[in-house]
Amino acid sequence: MKVLFQIRPDYLNNPAGDTVQAVSTGRELKALGVDVTVSPDPNALLTDFDLIHIFNLTRIKESYMFFLNAQRQHKKIAVSPIYWNPESFLQREEAKPQDLAVWNLNQPMRSRVVRGCDLLLPNSAMERDNLAASFSGHAPCRVVPNGFPDTFPAIGPEPFRRRFPALPHEFVLCAARISPRKNQLGLAQACQSLGLTLVLAGPVNDRKYFNLVRSFHHVVYLGTLQGEILASAYAAARIHALPSWFETPGLSSLEAAACGAAVLSTDQGSPREYFRDLAVYVRPQENESLNRGIRAAMDHAPLPLTDHVRANYPWSRIARLTLEAYEDLLGGNIPPATHTK
Repeated sequence: MKVLFQIRPDYLNNPAGDTVQAVSTGRELKALGVDVTVSPDPNALLTDFDLIHIFNLTRIKESYMFFLNAQRQHKKIAVSPIYWNPESFLQREEAKPQDLAVWNLNQPMRSRVVRGCDLLLPNSAMERDNLAASFSGHAPCRVVPNGFPDTFPAIGPEPFRRRFPALPHEFVLCAARISPRKNQLGLAQACQSLGLTLVLAGPVNDRKYFNLVRSFHHVVYLGTLQGEILASAYAAARIHALPSWFETPGLSSLEAAACGAAVLSTDQGSPREYFRDLAVYVRPQENESLNRGIRAAMDHAPLPLTDHVRANYPWSRIARLTLEAYEDLLGGNIPPATHTK
């Protein structure tokens, strides 16, 4: 089977969750014998491919062009939407009014992809239902969750502690791009009030916001961590906190849980579908919720969540589910959509 992954051109230079999902899925599919090629070219010649897999409907313009090109060449199209309606985030007090206007202006493009592709691969049943609530009909869905690298659980805290010996033994980690949606500013305020060191790791998407977060004296920024040192950071952290405005469910929360950290997660989006009652949840817009959540997470036993995540969400398993979806699509075994308004 030959599959073409199509994703925004800056997916490596500007990494986000869609980057991790595409790269990790592609690597594990190759291990299963699938011929996977990645291309950001909206005019790619698709003759040699059995299937086109498009990632990310949030940043829709590139994905829409990929979709139109695949339709013109009569190819089967699978889409990982990585979608959650962001209206509550875009309507917050400090948001720019034009951001919501731009989102709504682009919804018809998202609708056409959602309705016109052959198979949607949402990361949760909750994401599937969010798509149904946002659009008046959609293509058939097969839920394929996100995952964590199979190698991460074997990596302990020692490499991280050797590299960063000045950090306190107990700290709160947030591994995510630095942006208002991830809510590191609220997290920094809560950690300061509790006398805890907050360690940030991830690319800076918003420099002004980053400077606000860094103005708190107890915040330590380590840049972007990857691979073994990132896994070791998760293993060293007492808590991994991701109090975002929404997540589907937050790749770093999955990774941190697999490495043994207690997880504090937003209650917005699909985290509960993954983490059940085994994580601590907070409301991102409420400061006191964050304070209570961090205190609770400090006393939270991480092992039940670690066991649950390791059993259900390694990327090797996710790749097998993805391949099954591909085979069913190409074999005509996908039932028609039933989720419409």
